Amino acid sequence: MCLLVCGQPENAAHVCQTYRWQKSWARQLTQALSEMLLGGDEARALSLARTAIADPAAPCDASAIYLLLLQKSGRLEEADEYIAGRWQEPPSGETLLLTMMAEIAVATKSWRKAGRCACAVLASDPDDVRALMALSVADYETGNFHAALGSARRANGLNPGSPRAILQMMRCQNKLGDHYAALAAFDALAKEAAITADHHVELGKAYAGLEHREQAIGAYRAALASDPNSMEAIRSLVATYAIAGDSAALASLTTQYATQIEADVDSMYWRGLESLNHGNLDDAATLFGSSLAASDARGGAFDVLPWPVPEPRLRHDYEQLELLQRRGKLDAAGRSALKVLAPYYAKSGDAAMTFAPEGADGQALIRVLGTRYHVPAEPFDQRALGENDYRAIEDKYLSERLVVVDNFLSPEALRALRRFSEEATVWKSYHRHGYVGAIIALGFSPKVLLALSEELRRAMPRVIGDEPLLQAWGFKYDQRLRGINMHADFAKVNVNFWITPDAACEDPTTGGMVVYDLPVPKSWTVADYNTDPGRLAAYVKLHNAKPVRVPYRENRCVLFDSSLIHVTDEMRFKPGYENRRVNVTLLYGRGLSVSV
Repeated sequence: MCLLVCGQPENAAHVCQTYRWQKSWARQLTQALSEMLLGGDEARALSLARTAIADPAAPCDASAIYLLLLQKSGRLEEADEYIAGRWQEPPSGETLLLTMMAEIAVATKSWRKAGRCACAVLASDPDDVRALMALSVADYETGNFHAALGSARRANGLNPGSPRAILQMMRCQNKLGDHYAALAAFDALAKEAAITADHHVELGKAYAGLEHREQAIGAYRAALASDPNSMEAIRSLVATYAIAGDSAALASLTTQYATQIEADVDSMYWRGLESLNHGNLDDAATLFGSSLAASDARGGAFDVLPWPVPEPRLRHDYEQLELLQRRGKLDAAGRSALKVLAPYYAKSGDAAMTFAPEGADGQALIRVLGTRYHVPAEPFDQRALGENDYRAIEDKYLSERLVVVDNFLSPEALRALRRFSEEATVWKSYHRHGYVGAIIALGFSPKVLLALSEELRRAMPRVIGDEPLLQAWGFKYDQRLRGINMHADFAKVNVNFWITPDAACEDPTTGGMVVYDLPVPKSWTVADYNTDPGRLAAYVKLHNAKPVRVPYRENRCVLFDSSLIHVTDEMRFKPGYENRRVNVTLLYGRGLSVSV
């Protein structure tokens, strides 16, 4: 085991084959290990290992080797099931077993379990490189980028030039906006042969973060030369060409990697944005539909379903399906889903509740909440913008960076977008304060919204003009809870408007948003300005920023510099599904640091 852990598999295999093992479990396990190390029969190796660990006398290291065999053979689900059934409470001193459990947890995306097992190893041995790497990945995936970087740096310090540790350092540094550090980490790789496609991708992201587009493209191309199937490299190139509006390069790339791109949600989303930004609304609608189909094909809505299910998430879906049933727009599958949700809805009422039924009931609930039952594709060929003096609006925006526009949408567009928001079952993302969301790549792309984006570009050439649309979304709020925390957005121009009828808002002096006359520093990263409201509040207080309160009005738009700090105002809306506050946001141009 020491030889194996220290990176000497040939010597470990030699000992396995030559030592006269007395215990049957040891003999079986070393035979299994030899099969694996020498490229033998995988099935025989696993069979031998299963027999060995069935012996009550087999120690914890036997289980660790069995997990290693399962990991090497890609049987992660089986490994996870074995851990759940055998090692709910592993002994604290068994570092190899705990390390394998941490790595299996990383592979199965069980981040809390990975962090817990890795910390248990490090409590016994602070210099365990594998545990440090597992902890780094777990922290990275849960948004603790500084902690993740610290563990990766320590792993690299213990094993200088480690490709795995350097890759993880680059990922963290790019997330934290420290792109020069990512470039330096790449240069510190010990051997040219150790550079993988993933290293080139992170190098490209570092160049992109520093706005060196050609170097970024070169790095992504190097990644594809190293691994022609690197989806991250393909996706990054698609995004780069789409943001730059380079239709020819994007078309060439799409021809070369058609199969990969058409099955990838993000790639189809970027292609849709590129078409929309060039005014090709029909193509954009088709491509956004394809991005939604790609997401559904891989179960994207199930991936973002929180478990246990928060009461507000279940409550929204039940009330939406009930509305569709009243309007005669619910098919047999939707009616069946409504029956599944009904008993849980009957118990609801407390926004702090959660639901986590076991067995078949749990699977049924997951299936219902992760399925889209109604996504209308209605045409829209009328004017989307309301009648306003957009030259005067541009003048005010350019001088003050914030302007309020009433009667923003035409009556026809307002009706169409409100109906889509009420009826389309695309609200699958859930945010911890209780509101649900939908983005343009995953179903929130009705023709009326695409028409609006194009009309805005023509109506505001000095403010939007050639700035690309980078994202669009809708949020729908639970009347019992609050809205979005203090934050900023990555774009240059934020178009934020509300579509719920005025009659739903019980207090017309509030219900909208508060925008401060203070932008976040350009050096801040997305983690700084979009996930840490306490830090923003301290920044606002120190600089004595002045708030501009914009009360809620139906069809009111707040057009502002997206780097300005803003927050949802207090909300007092009547109960009932159709009275939920709905805001729609369009983001144009890149203004702040953001990972790509």
